[in-house]
Amino acid sequence: MSSGKNTQANAASAPSATTRWQFLVVGTAACAALIWLGIPRSGSNIEALLEHRIGDRVYEVIQQDNTVGYLHTHTGRDAQGNWVMTQHLNINMLNAPPYVSEQRQVFAKTAPHKLLAVNLDERREHQHQIIGITAAETGYTVVIERDADTEVVERQWEYSLTDKLHLEQQLGASPIVGREVTERYLDIPKLNIGQRRHRIIASSRSGHTLQSVEDASTTELDSRFRLTSFHAPHQFRFELTRSDPDRLQLFLFADTAEWTSRRAVAPLTQDLKPKQTLTALTLTLKARGDNTLLTLGLPQTLSATQQPQATDANAKHYLSGTLTLPVDHPKIAALLEDQPRLSLSTIERLSAGLINLTRDNLAYAEQQPAGSALRALEKGYGECVDFADLLTTLARSQNIPTRTVYGIAYSTQPTPGFRFHAWNEILFEEHWHALDPTWDQVVADATHIPLDDQTLAALASAMQAQAITLTPTQTSYETKKLRRGSIAESLAQQTLLTH
Repeated sequence: MSSGKNTQANAASAPSATTRWQFLVVGTAACAALIWLGIPRSGSNIEALLEHRIGDRVYEVIQQDNTVGYLHTHTGRDAQGNWVMTQHLNINMLNAPPYVSEQRQVFAKTAPHKLLAVNLDERREHQHQIIGITAAETGYTVVIERDADTEVVERQWEYSLTDKLHLEQQLGASPIVGREVTERYLDIPKLNIGQRRHRIIASSRSGHTLQSVEDASTTELDSRFRLTSFHAPHQFRFELTRSDPDRLQLFLFADTAEWTSRRAVAPLTQDLKPKQTLTALTLTLKARGDNTLLTLGLPQTLSATQQPQATDANAKHYLSGTLTLPVDHPKIAALLEDQPRLSLSTIERLSAGLINLTRDNLAYAEQQPAGSALRALEKGYGECVDFADLLTTLARSQNIPTRTVYGIAYSTQPTPGFRFHAWNEILFEEHWHALDPTWDQVVADATHIPLDDQTLAALASAMQAQAITLTPTQTSYETKKLRRGSIAESLAQQTLLTH
């Protein structure tokens, strides 16, 4: 493992945060689509219904009216009679490198059709990961392979086709408009069994329409509860098509716009004073051309002081590990063995200690995301998401509630403007405190504006199309008055309103 201080703290890091957003979108899309991969539920004989649905289905993935990929699914039996469901996702969405994944789920041939095995093979730029899940005497054994690194973990799940078809059972029993229904799904990236709530907003003999309670995405099903369309507002959509994957493959790289650090920027109509002295900031958004904020799916203002991410005083949610946050991994424990204990006396000292520990092990490398905390440690470099994820991992491993935050932040490199960025928040004395390990800020300046997934995606689309500008309409600066001789500093707040 190489190490060294970060000497590029002010470098722009838009590609990595955008890439991380893209990975989250891919995961959300895959999970949402898997709910409906040709498995209807209108009666009690699950096996008979599955026999009826044997075959292939192909979905076109569309972003900003461009074909950016496809999802090809197949349901059938293996030589032993077990049920096998496969999916091939090939996607090259705007703002991120291409992504390809192959997934295979096997369920027992006899009731209750227990999940027997899962294999996920996914490739992104500079990254290759394989996850294998097999049933054990109790629960499941998970083997994770990332390049030359292998990790084995155990999970105490219980999952079967009865769980996978939980939502279809509810729809088959009573598809009443306005009723809330739930689904259960295997969340492979987080290594758990997830649950998502939907509300039935339309139902007829020809099909049903559901809307997610969490993110307002909509799912359209035919009369046999098979997916025909999935739409994440202002992000992407899946549409059932009769086209074959070979034809869709032709569109993946032909018209996809290139996303660069210079274009991944929302321009300001006026410049900011030195951002380090900002204590509060509100940005007013203005659509360009024939667009409107409503059609772009964007709010009128964005603010660092009014965060769209709700604070949560329940610390335990921010202590656990994931595939990208390997809190309990031996490499993390080994890294911390010879380190002095972090000071918990003040949030400033705690933040400084975590930043120093992160930057002692990573150097900034523009447009070279590592993709995971372990991979970043192995390489010795990464981008802003790698810095933030490593700090989150190190903090959680020492029982400090921490999370990685995604949004926009102001940078003058390579040109002035707001770019996608990732940083951290620490839960300290029941309050969240922002810090930025990439830019070496113990207290993240007020240009760090967190965004929820939907706003982040909508803003990315608007920035890609150069359809948005930002204006600082309310800023608060911290000014320093210096006296000659023995200099004494006094701090005063000066509010500047700009219209």
